Amino acid sequence: MDGSKVWRSEETGMPEPTISPESLALAAGIDRARAYLKDSARRVNDVLGAFWERKRGDWRGFPEIIRGAFDAYDQLTCSGKKIRAGLVVLGHDVCLRGSAPASSLEDGIHRAAGCVEILHNAFLIHDDIVDHSDVRRSMATVHRKYADDHRAEFSRAEDALAYGRAVALNFGDKGQALAQELLLSSGFRGDALLRAIGLLSRVTAETVAGQLLDVCEVPLARLEEERVLQIHEYKTAHYTVMLPLQMGAILAGGDAPVLDALADYAIPVGIAFQIQDDILGLYGNEQILGKPVDSDIREGKKTLLMVHAYRESDRATRAFLEKVHGNPEITRADLERVREIVKHSGALSRSEAMARQLVERGKASIPRITTDDHWSGILAGLADYLIVRRY
Repeated sequence: MDGSKVWRSEETGMPEPTISPESLALAAGIDRARAYLKDSARRVNDVLGAFWERKRGDWRGFPEIIRGAFDAYDQLTCSGKKIRAGLVVLGHDVCLRGSAPASSLEDGIHRAAGCVEILHNAFLIHDDIVDHSDVRRSMATVHRKYADDHRAEFSRAEDALAYGRAVALNFGDKGQALAQELLLSSGFRGDALLRAIGLLSRVTAETVAGQLLDVCEVPLARLEEERVLQIHEYKTAHYTVMLPLQMGAILAGGDAPVLDALADYAIPVGIAFQIQDDILGLYGNEQILGKPVDSDIREGKKTLLMVHAYRESDRATRAFLEKVHGNPEITRADLERVREIVKHSGALSRSEAMARQLVERGKASIPRITTDDHWSGILAGLADYLIVRRY
């Protein structure tokens, strides 16, 4: 043998797939990254829980609908992987030096991390309205919850839904202000805090630009890979990976070269994250994902899977894909046929390969970020984790 290890199933005694030393090293790096995210998530959860409790207290004398925004965000942020929050802490830890500006608060960096998590959920509240989504994380979306809870007050279901959307739109707007408030309370001072706020504002605007590109109507026949990757970069990569890493680095006193290196790591890794998200959106487990697996097809989501499946299909199959993409009335049989087309056309394997290539491109920038073996390993493991996760 070449140093690989053969595992035997306890149930059958039959050999399972050979695991190479490289695969074991990859798994170990992913485990370290996940442990790091889990630890930071626990600390950020404490910060966010206390923040929502304070906000409810501040608005105690107002009608319930005002406090309802804090309840909604509390429910949305009380669990989950908190990848974005973890990346703020990671960017800070990787770039922290003895002379770096420090927060006056023990939980300062975790407040900054919580800010990004609030912004993320503000985007999701608005995104669910745009996509007409009823379920998020196995719960009713904010607009659907308020429509259903107040259905008896309206003569028509459409009017109740309009009310739910109005409430959710305002909650989403409020979240962006709350994110800034939490960042401003982080205890960092001077130029570092100002730069962090500037970054937050710029990336928020970039994310909206990505969302606008996404909602623009482009028929499947004219949808190109370049447009999809542009949407993935601006709608996902900038705020999911680049923003949190750079924010943490700025608050640790990171200089321009390290911020550039973080961007060169974050953008390809963030695009790969979205490619994996699209794969899970078609092939994932609904119980794990917390949302229907046909939602991306019903919404007409712009993905590489659909671009390449369409390009590699015959005329009849293309007509079918055009019929179901963006059709809210698709059946389970339609979904299964789309899955088969995407797989057998090579679109699935092509997307998986591109995600891996993007991750490797991002990892190539790690030596410019840090030469510390520990932090290099966390950054590499995190990049790998983002394309093997199952939710």
